[in-house]
Amino acid sequence: MGRVNRVVNRNGEIVPFRRNRIVRAILAAVRSAGSKDEWVADKLADMVVYFLDMQHGDSAEPPRAEDVDDMIEKALLSSPDLHIVAQAFIAGRRQRREIRELEEAITAEPAAGPQVSQPEQGLGGWNRARIAAALMREHKLDANTAGDVAEAVERKVLELQLPRVTTGLVRELVDVELLSRALIAEPGSVSIPRYDLEQWVFPGEETDAPPVAEQAELSERASRRVLSQYALHSILPPEAREAHLDGRLHFDALHAPAAVAFTRLDVSALLGAGAGFGLQRMFAESTAGVGAALARLAATVGAAAAFTSGPVALKGLDRALSQQARDDADAIVRSELQDGLRLLAAQSAAGLLIEVGPPGSAARDLVARTLIDALASADGALRSQVRLELSVTPGAFADPARKTLLERAASAASFCGVPTFRLREPAAERPVGLFGESGSNLPHEVVVARASVNLVRPALDARDLNSYLAALDPAIELAAAGLAARARYLERVAMRDMPEPVPAPSRMLRALVGSSREVELAPLGLGLASALLAGVEDETDPAAQRVAQQVLSYLGYKFRERASRLGLNGRLGVAVEAAASARLAREDAALVTRANPESALRLRLAREGAYREGAALDDATPLIARLEAEGALHSLLGRDATVSSGGSETLTSAEVLELLRDCVSERGPQPAKLSVLVNSRTCRDCGARYPANREACPVCGSTAWAVPPGQKSLFS
Repeated sequence: MGRVNRVVNRNGEIVPFRRNRIVRAILAAVRSAGSKDEWVADKLADMVVYFLDMQHGDSAEPPRAEDVDDMIEKALLSSPDLHIVAQAFIAGRRQRREIRELEEAITAEPAAGPQVSQPEQGLGGWNRARIAAALMREHKLDANTAGDVAEAVERKVLELQLPRVTTGLVRELVDVELLSRALIAEPGSVSIPRYDLEQWVFPGEETDAPPVAEQAELSERASRRVLSQYALHSILPPEAREAHLDGRLHFDALHAPAAVAFTRLDVSALLGAGAGFGLQRMFAESTAGVGAALARLAATVGAAAAFTSGPVALKGLDRALSQQARDDADAIVRSELQDGLRLLAAQSAAGLLIEVGPPGSAARDLVARTLIDALASADGALRSQVRLELSVTPGAFADPARKTLLERAASAASFCGVPTFRLREPAAERPVGLFGESGSNLPHEVVVARASVNLVRPALDARDLNSYLAALDPAIELAAAGLAARARYLERVAMRDMPEPVPAPSRMLRALVGSSREVELAPLGLGLASALLAGVEDETDPAAQRVAQQVLSYLGYKFRERASRLGLNGRLGVAVEAAASARLAREDAALVTRANPESALRLRLAREGAYREGAALDDATPLIARLEAEGALHSLLGRDATVSSGGSETLTSAEVLELLRDCVSERGPQPAKLSVLVNSRTCRDCGARYPANREACPVCGSTAWAVPPGQKSLFS
């Protein structure tokens, strides 16, 4: 049996046969049918290729494009489970035939009308068939409806009596006609006003902004504007988009819809075979030596930065490099490390976060000390790109060997602002889920998408805490829905069919998105909101602190619950875009001013720092540690969970919080062990409540909330 390697195109041209075209044709039918079984495209493509080889492999004449479509149709119809997909393929095939007939009419003598200016093709004659063909292709309209819309647009164009029109103007007229007929809900084009482009280069008297410095900056600003509009109108649900626009929510990095928000790479895994992503083709062996390790890190950080809108984090750099040097401090060259740091910083335009510590061996401490010295002595540009985070475990200050490194780090932090410190438990290396599961075997982590919620807006009209929480619920639901939409879009980007060889960034993104469903919601304005609800002026007032704790706990629980229903792992975060807090404060101040121009609340809203991220509950406890620990436990406290400390006694909520603060403070953890037992659970899929000793939901059979066999405690 021969192989088909050529095909006769519809215009009679003989072109190379590409299996990828078959995969994409089946994928289009699967998506058009609303099915999620995109995996069948690759399987059916093999079947189609096999039967094409059977029928045409030994023939001197290659198959025609129609023969390929016939074979795809037969393959789809052969499976009863794919009947809907087959019908979608047949309908799409019929529509493509109608579009080709219209496009053949375009090549005929142009009709009377203005010339059309096209950006790449130049001037062309007027022909409304081109509009109808575009409507059928882009909006899936039938031939009659597309013809009616094209005729209406033609009448408007002829009424203008212009000698020449642009394709942009024609598209705007088409959008107006489609909107007036309720055929679309949003405009189909994304554009930038010419005036804005000129103002970026040549600012007028009404703006103080400096002009763009170079072409790259102009291109970046234009692409951010276009992609932000695309993400708002084509990815986010309409309700979530409205919440973003009116200041109830802020979705981060709309200008980067095909990028994750944050990537955290395990350095030890990066230096092994496959780099922790299964990339044996690119990284067949483990690295040997610090120089080779830094070269691979530069390559992988650059690849990760290509699909990450925020900073890229490197976890355990000191441990991994000390292993490369076989824990011999004399084998580590300081100049080599400093040059490697500059090389790593150059790979990530959005910033680099290096996580080292806790203090350990002499080789590890030398790596950390060299990085600290390099940042402390470097110019401001490098410090603005690289952030060094030194983890400190309880009791570290009591060890003289560790204390010298910590003193060096503290002096560098007081001098130039780096590094930052994070107090944590030694065993808390990887975050765990609500029931102790790790979520993924992949050593690397990503945050797929982030959003911020305006906690002040519902507090403006709330009578008490209960009404406030009820008013906060819709914003939480919209945040989860918007983040789920972004996660689905990113999953489509990561899993799309790409010709071999697939680039390293695409392979890494596919592995990360396929293993992580992490999304974050950052609270904005918690201090101000709690002060308003408590009726006090100062957010550090004990009454405001108590309200803030309740709001934070409720927010963490509710967001996790809503996100889990959408298949996401939701958690509270602290990182938000710099412009988010200023924009939300400006929106709320304008809202209050319109309602009451003389209100004293307007001044409080406009106060600098009123909408800062996170919370100010206890300065001795790091915010991120409190969010992770308290957010996980407070979803259970007050329900049907039993919290104990080593023995049989049950702890109150206040005692649990005190124990958590001890675990992340310099005093070190209490010797007792924290254990949480759950009597019943809520099914993620159907919402049914069932006993904790059941391994699956008795209603729908889901095991989404099931405790692993033999495990009855959440934390051990």
